[in-house]
Amino acid sequence: MSDWRPLDGVKVVDLSQQLPGPFATLLLVTLGAEVVKVEPPAGDAARSIDPPMLARLSAGKEIIVLDLKDPAARERLHELIKQADVFIEGFRPGVAERLGAGWDTLSAINPRLVYCSVSGAGPTGPLARVPGHDLNYLALAAGLPDGLPDGEALIRIPWVDLAAGTNAALTITAALLDRERTGQGKRLGIAMLDAAAIWAATKQPRAGTEGTYGVFATADGERVASACLEDAMWERLCEAFAWEDWAADSGLHDNGRRRLRGREIEARLRQEIEALTAAEVTALAERYDLAITTVNDSSEVLEQPQIIERGLFPDADHWRPLGRLGRSLRIDGTDPAGLIGGHV
Repeated sequence: MSDWRPLDGVKVVDLSQQLPGPFATLLLVTLGAEVVKVEPPAGDAARSIDPPMLARLSAGKEIIVLDLKDPAARERLHELIKQADVFIEGFRPGVAERLGAGWDTLSAINPRLVYCSVSGAGPTGPLARVPGHDLNYLALAAGLPDGLPDGEALIRIPWVDLAAGTNAALTITAALLDRERTGQGKRLGIAMLDAAAIWAATKQPRAGTEGTYGVFATADGERVASACLEDAMWERLCEAFAWEDWAADSGLHDNGRRRLRGREIEARLRQEIEALTAAEVTALAERYDLAITTVNDSSEVLEQPQIIERGLFPDADHWRPLGRLGRSLRIDGTDPAGLIGGHV
């Protein structure tokens, strides 16, 4: 499997920490860019919050440590910028400027620089300097489910962090393309709240329940996920479970009217699935072409045949964040530079 490196030769300096910015530069390095990740003397905050995540996000990057409160370290950063194509930072508004890494300073050093700031809510407005994380922006964008118990932890997949990081990588790549036409660098601003609000507005929750859309327990203690939404799939679902009464019921022939009886449909489907093993449900789904799959835990994902086919995890020490479209990157949980806690 050959590596595709469309960004080969692109040099990136990354001052961001934790998840959104580092995920953006992970996507860039996956596509062939050379990324130098600059950490403060104490290291990226993710080193204590989530070391395995940091190891995955740091794959393929060079890590150096600069104490940007030191004028000599700022000079070192500026030397890097002279040769860079892209710079990304994830500070609250105003911090990069105080560290000698603001747009005005760096674009004067390198007018062709693509400069990307990733912030929580953007550089202006009442929330511009208010601290926040993925959960905060989900909450502000009406992205949390109704009826969530108080204190419920939602750090499963941090959609807002990943969406903002993807937006950053996309706009950086577009700015590099634009630079080929104009010869000029570009200042970009990515806000996590923007990503949360747009994602939440794209698919808004509806009243009621999708009777055939949910997670159901099987007879052998496993779980399956059903997403049988389309009218044609409803017909096949009725055939699979011999629901002759519902197959003949014209009031259930379209999704909108089925939603009105969602609880009733959900209860019947739950009863059917609880009488079968996960293997039996999977076989039934395959036979009748139904969108019903098993629910895997983290260890089972690596053994899932389709994941193996996609080549996402070539072995225990590597992963391919963009699958076959990008590079295979080595995951290293150590401090490659051996510098964290010191300074350059």
